[in-house]
Amino acid sequence: MRKLYNKTTWFLIFLFFPVLGYSQFPVRKYIAGETYKYKLTTDTWQNDKYTGEAVSISEHRVINDGGAFAEEIKWLNKTAKDASDTIRVISIARMVPAYRISLAPEGKVLLPKLFIPEMVGEITDLNTFFVAISPALNAQKLTAENRDFKNAGLQQGHFADSISILYGTDCIQVSQHLLSSNKKYTTIRTNFTPPDSFCLSPLLDTVTKKLYDLPNNFQMIRKGNGDKVNFFWGIESFTITSKLDNKTGAIQEASMENILTLQMRYNASSDLKTYAV
Repeated sequence: MRKLYNKTTWFLIFLFFPVLGYSQFPVRKYIAGETYKYKLTTDTWQNDKYTGEAVSISEHRVINDGGAFAEEIKWLNKTAKDASDTIRVISIARMVPAYRISLAPEGKVLLPKLFIPEMVGEITDLNTFFVAISPALNAQKLTAENRDFKNAGLQQGHFADSISILYGTDCIQVSQHLLSSNKKYTTIRTNFTPPDSFCLSPLLDTVTKKLYDLPNNFQMIRKGNGDKVNFFWGIESFTITSKLDNKTGAIQEASMENILTLQMRYNASSDLKTYAV
């Protein structure tokens, strides 16, 4: 059994933003036809060792989707770097079919079907930035008088792609915090933390046993060698800080720090009971 410590930091930058009239609250205001891009930079550490960087560009076009505004997203390129190589995978990024999300009050921020392994991380990470400020997580309820609150209920996540990630679930408590606000921008922090009590449907009894200070809230099966799999479980927490344009409600820039403290069964059998380490 191996102990893993992963830390990943993302930076999301708005590459273009329109100018509209001022609004007191950063509610997303869409205009059909407007187009803009985001640059997503991901830096990753494993066991405190830096393992590489990936930089990707997404293009967003506002459309009228059945009477409601939505952002149609296309991925334009991706560059991945490690200690020895730099790899550009533009053609793979552009293989991702266009998909839609919406921060409108009646909109949804849902993951599209995941079937291109090299882009799963980018798609899910970008989605998480939008989820953090979506109406579903109530960021719009933050005010000068109500600067901090915890959302009722827990968020159950499912992130398998059926290719490299065969199974993946997490269980998260979400809280929102107003950090600062002026005429131009509002900055908020969204915390995704383990709940106080165990909330997964465990694949093994051992997942229910507390390994660290908090209950386990993450479990994942990745494809291993041959017919083997690698099983991970433990604690996941992440924090997103978002700077919102008060005129448009759009993310101007954002950062996310994701920390996973996990146990691992390497090259396990399909029932997860026998394994190499």
